[in-house]
Amino acid sequence: MTTTPSTAATPVADSWSYGSLWRRVPRALGYLIPTFLIAIAVSAALTSLLSGAVSLLVFIVGIYLVALTLLLARYAGQFEIVRLRLSGESPIAQPVWPSDPTMVWWKRWLRPLANGRYWLSLLHGAVIAPIIATLSFVVLTIWFSFIAVAVALPIRLAIVGPELWAIDSTDPDWVIANGWLERVAPTLAVVAIVLGVIALVTLPYVLRGMTWLHAAIARPFLGRFTNEQLEQQVSNLFTSRQAAVAAEGSALSRIERDIHDGPQQRLIRLQMDLAAAERRLADGTADPAEATSLIQDARRQAQDALDELRNLSRGFAPPLLLDRGLFAALESLATRSSIPVTLETELGATANLPDEVARNAYFVASELIANAAKHSQAGGITLSVTTADGALVVAVTDDGVGGAVEKAGHGLVGLRDRAAGMGGDFTLSSPEGGPTSVTVTLPLAGVGAASTTAGTAPEA
Repeated sequence: MTTTPSTAATPVADSWSYGSLWRRVPRALGYLIPTFLIAIAVSAALTSLLSGAVSLLVFIVGIYLVALTLLLARYAGQFEIVRLRLSGESPIAQPVWPSDPTMVWWKRWLRPLANGRYWLSLLHGAVIAPIIATLSFVVLTIWFSFIAVAVALPIRLAIVGPELWAIDSTDPDWVIANGWLERVAPTLAVVAIVLGVIALVTLPYVLRGMTWLHAAIARPFLGRFTNEQLEQQVSNLFTSRQAAVAAEGSALSRIERDIHDGPQQRLIRLQMDLAAAERRLADGTADPAEATSLIQDARRQAQDALDELRNLSRGFAPPLLLDRGLFAALESLATRSSIPVTLETELGATANLPDEVARNAYFVASELIANAAKHSQAGGITLSVTTADGALVVAVTDDGVGGAVEKAGHGLVGLRDRAAGMGGDFTLSSPEGGPTSVTVTLPLAGVGAASTTAGTAPEA
């Protein structure tokens, strides 16, 4: 087993901190510089199409041209959402665009006319976006002009010097003006430099403010309505609840089957052996060696039943997980595997994780390693546990034969239900010939308090 621990992931810095803003300058410029041209081009195209469609409304083709304009406005809005996300702004949840391939083609074409989302996209692309783009273009032009003057003017004065003003010494009016300019030139240079420095220092805030303004205005026009978000959340919660119930039912069925096939049968055999030994001891003519042999068999059955119960208990929450946290439990899990396991994790020994996340992460890792050891014919397994975007990511990869599929009632389906029950994701990749990779994402927020025991360093 190889372990590569590190400290837990540090939280993302505030997006309005000065250092973070400077790091986002290239992305902000990549969004803002072409925005004016894009907005004007999109506005011109949409207004031209709309005016042409309105002029043709007396014909049937005009109605379809309006629908085409709305469809183009929708795609232009989606393109703007992608550009804003690439600029570093918070993602805008796109609306749910209904689609029914079975609908008659002319009804599908006319559907945008009755959907208010299309009209909002048209309003944004044709009117709102050009106004905001023009404002941001003017602000950026002023700011970069200050910076350019602050750089160019001192260089110009240093190169040309007093000859800058001595153009026509024979003109009395120019001599007077030249004298005045020579006196105020140093002051102008200082003012230009100061304004340029201020513009350079505040440039990250200006760029961030412009991109934020574009995103704030685009969100109500191009994003999902609040009631749509609530409906989606309710739907996700309902799906998660069903998945959790299904996962719990599958786990209970598996536990019942394992207990029935293992410890229960051994305990019945133990009871029969003890009863037989009791009868032989009660019979005065019986050989005591036979009773002793039966008692020894009963002891072996009891030990086997105890071992199986311990193995089953590992599927719930081993004491090591409760006492020393997920990192130590995963190290122990990797050590016990029949196939060599390489543990790659950024979780430190004192990682402070919610109890429910730690328990489910251990169960997922245990189940995936057991499946790989049982079915993959692998020579090595890699267990990776990291944090990303407010979630714990558990990934198990083996170099086996591949071909793993999800079947009802089997372990992989149960793991998918378990992940969905916590609001997480389950991803399986297992081409024929391998490798097999399973990634389970478990959100860290909203699942209960962090473990107090896992937050303390393990005793030496």
